[in-house]
Amino acid sequence: MMWKRKHKHDEDAALVRPSSRLALFQQQVRTDFTAPKKMAAIGAILVLILSLFLTVVALENNVQIQSIGPKQTALPMTLQVAARNAIVVDAQTGQVLGEKGADKKIGIASQSKMLTAYGILQGIKQKRFTWDSLVTITQQSDWSQKDTATFAHLEISVGQKLAVKELFAAMFTSSANDAALALADFAKEQNQTQQQALEGWAKDLKLTGSKWYNAAGQVNKDAFDYQVQDANPDAENTASVKQLAILAYQVIRADPKIRSYYEKRGLVYHPSANETKIKLTEGAKFDQEIKSKLTNSKNLTFEGLKTGSTPASGGALTGLIKDQSGHEFITVVSGAGRYTDQVQRYQNTIDVVNQALDHYTPVTYQKGQAVTKNQFKNKNLAGGHQSLVIGQNRTFWLTKNQTALGYQRPSRLQSTVTKKQATVLTVQPTLKAEFLPEVSAKEQTLQLVNQQTYHLGHWWQKIYHWLKFW
Repeated sequence: MMWKRKHKHDEDAALVRPSSRLALFQQQVRTDFTAPKKMAAIGAILVLILSLFLTVVALENNVQIQSIGPKQTALPMTLQVAARNAIVVDAQTGQVLGEKGADKKIGIASQSKMLTAYGILQGIKQKRFTWDSLVTITQQSDWSQKDTATFAHLEISVGQKLAVKELFAAMFTSSANDAALALADFAKEQNQTQQQALEGWAKDLKLTGSKWYNAAGQVNKDAFDYQVQDANPDAENTASVKQLAILAYQVIRADPKIRSYYEKRGLVYHPSANETKIKLTEGAKFDQEIKSKLTNSKNLTFEGLKTGSTPASGGALTGLIKDQSGHEFITVVSGAGRYTDQVQRYQNTIDVVNQALDHYTPVTYQKGQAVTKNQFKNKNLAGGHQSLVIGQNRTFWLTKNQTALGYQRPSRLQSTVTKKQATVLTVQPTLKAEFLPEVSAKEQTLQLVNQQTYHLGHWWQKIYHWLKFW
């Protein structure tokens, strides 16, 4: 009986203990495996949320280009003018407003002197010489005995020395051939011919297809000691009116004082230390003989640059013209009447500018003008925002039915430029137009400057601005 009772106890114990062990085992499994899985799952979810958060923040902080305002198209108009070739260009931006046969190569005569001027301006820029450097008149460049009615020149002779600035002014105010020839010889490299120097300067400006023989623009056979022997005697310097506009643009940018040349009534020069001579200028002749014969209803002002005449091409003028609102235009007309006629080249110049003014409306961004109602966001600054304004006046031309022009700007800034009035970035107007090649892109864009001085943020401010949902 005792054995049975013990056996029964053992049976009861056997029935209880295994079940208790299973319960403990299951509990241990839940403790050892379920908790880590839960923690891993929670961790994975947190990582996913953080990744999504950072992705959204990164996208929010991504710099994207936005278009503000309308997009416009203002391609060059076709000029209706008596001149065979013509072009009108905004003198500041290089925007081409109108053209007629603008790419055709033609004889350019004394307008060639602008390339000589470019060579001189490059030499001054490179500090090879100065405006006060003296140029010796050589036997070649002494034209004092030539007919003044046929060949414009100064009263200077071999061995005399004149300052670069005197000869430079003589090219533009009196179209002096000897001045141009002497300057080109002075500016060229020692191992170059004058023709090679001219071709090199033209290459710098990418005046592809233009032809150059002498610095004065004379027909080859009339260049005397500068005649290129292996070229046709009737060969002459040729370029398109668009290339002349490019040349004029570069000369004006390098030497703004050219604007004053037509104000001069007399060219004063000094062939020797004790000798002073005065010569009537083209500006004086224009006032005395031409101005009263012109129809100029919009009161345009002639500021320069250079006339030219060839029997084949007729009368020509590369001009710098200003309207009553202060807008400046580079103009070139060629084939404007007979080459001996002086009035038609000026009248045709007035006509092409009038056509452009009748066809276009100027849209001007003013210096100090805000570029947007909202501030730019910039994580690098202590305040997280930056206000910019237009850094300079800039005019673009739209057709008459257009009154506003937009521009492209970034959605936010990454700049660390903090000084007041310092340029932070440039923006591109949303304008489809034609601009002169070789004109700096800077002149066709808007420079945006700081409205005030800003301070860079601390590292924790930069992180905060980056994380913040803008």
